[in-house]
Amino acid sequence: MIKKPTMSDIAAACGVSQATVSLVLNNAPGTRISPATREAVLSAAARMGYRTQPRRIDRRPLIAMLINEVTSSPHVAGLIDGAGEAANELGYLLSVMPTDADEEAEQAALSHLATLPASGVIYARLITQQVTLAPQLAEWPTVLLNCYAVDKPLPSVVPGDLSAVMKATLSLIDAGHTRIAYIGGEDAIEASRERIKGYRRALTMRDIPVDNHLIIKGRWTIQGGYAAFKRLQALDDRPTAICCFCDRIAMGVYEAAKEAGLSIPRDLSVIGFDNESYSGDMLPPLTTMQLPHADMARYAVEKLAEMIAAPRMRHDNHKVKLECEMIVRQSVAPIDAV
Repeated sequence: MIKKPTMSDIAAACGVSQATVSLVLNNAPGTRISPATREAVLSAAARMGYRTQPRRIDRRPLIAMLINEVTSSPHVAGLIDGAGEAANELGYLLSVMPTDADEEAEQAALSHLATLPASGVIYARLITQQVTLAPQLAEWPTVLLNCYAVDKPLPSVVPGDLSAVMKATLSLIDAGHTRIAYIGGEDAIEASRERIKGYRRALTMRDIPVDNHLIIKGRWTIQGGYAAFKRLQALDDRPTAICCFCDRIAMGVYEAAKEAGLSIPRDLSVIGFDNESYSGDMLPPLTTMQLPHADMARYAVEKLAEMIAAPRMRHDNHKVKLECEMIVRQSVAPIDAV
């Protein structure tokens, strides 16, 4: 039997160390080996018939995240970062596949996924909503992130929008406010419907009548908040506090209140929603609710890992709602200070 050449044989033939041979043959970066030595080692290896051993590649099991949007909102960073961190900790490789809310693009992504050794799918939406699932998803363990399906129940995780606005409204009531307005978004958005339910429920819990004049729905923009506050200011019995669907609406309220000569929180308490990057820099810094996007994504990956590890086990297909944290700043004051 012919003895296979080793790195030691090449080192002896070239008059260099085995370490030098290893660095050359493995093309190690950042090494100071002269071109002449490198050429001598490579020539000796070829002449002696040395074959490098293929490197062992760490092939992690793949999970894919299909998501409809990745550019229209900063909130997507929390979803992707949370999922990526959890996947890495659990020994998975995460592949994010944006579909741009296009059905054909989603079908193409699923067809491509079928050619890969994928272990499971995180099916995500940027805005909380009900979804209709493609039949191909039945091929993999699947968890729904920031969405849910009624026709094909699967494990899903969404934010607790209703309980979040309940918490915000109750905090205003605890500060002594009873004339609390709510400026909401469009009813087509599920989060808008859930949040206004939370507002109404909080008032009912404290035996405060719901005054529909204090509820204004419209655009969830700075301009929408500005216009809504102007309408509230036209009331005979004006609100002393406002709960806003989002921080952009709150920013519009701030601007309109300033024009009206009102000081926040001395004359008016305001709570936002979303904890946008600018909310802590508003004057005064805005008290707001934080969506748990990173925690939701981590839950989705951990649940998916359970399903992959035990495919024959019966898994709960419940819709889990994660609580939103209140970020307390300086935009709320007790009614005594108003």
